[in-house]
Amino acid sequence: MGRKEASVSVQLDNIDSEIIELLQKDGRMMYKEIAESVGVSLPTVRTRMKKLTEMGVIKKFTAILDSEKFLGRTRIFVTAKLAEGDVTALKDQLSKLGEVRSAYFIAGEKQVMIELEIDDLQNLSELLSKKLPSQTGLSDFSSFVVSKVLKEEYGASVKPNAPLQFRCDFCGTLIPGKPIVELISGGRYYFSGEECLQAYKERIASHKSKE
Repeated sequence: MGRKEASVSVQLDNIDSEIIELLQKDGRMMYKEIAESVGVSLPTVRTRMKKLTEMGVIKKFTAILDSEKFLGRTRIFVTAKLAEGDVTALKDQLSKLGEVRSAYFIAGEKQVMIELEIDDLQNLSELLSKKLPSQTGLSDFSSFVVSKVLKEEYGASVKPNAPLQFRCDFCGTLIPGKPIVELISGGRYYFSGEECLQAYKERIASHKSKE
């Protein structure tokens, strides 16, 4: 079902931070250019890039599009309440909905915030009244249409020696020290211990058996 990865570092040093900063400015930079800018060797850059990718700090390389350039495209932020249920199932369902661009757990009366992108505002009512409630269990929606983007930065602000934190994908608690990293069905997951890892695998197997 998956393969075990080596334990990872939980802190970024100055070299890691500089590499990340350069890539966030220009994701097409060649390794040679990065090495010259940071002042390290080419093999060092390759090793650091591999480590950052395996850790999940660098999630993927992609083209970032300007949504305002697309005629008729509307972005909407939605907050909603979540009934008690399986968080993994919620993630799976949201990932299947093309209108959902991002989703977050938030503090407050409404526990979930979703960023939607739709072609027609007339579809919003059906999306909030039928599609999202039936497939995700979310309810009590509040929606906010984005009229103009004032500032939008992607990625994260990284400082030298920035500590990393990982949350267990089974029990949800913060992991002290180094997590267990496991590749399962093409995704990278973090666990606080072997018990959580095995329990997560059993839950996934149970879901698949019911499909």
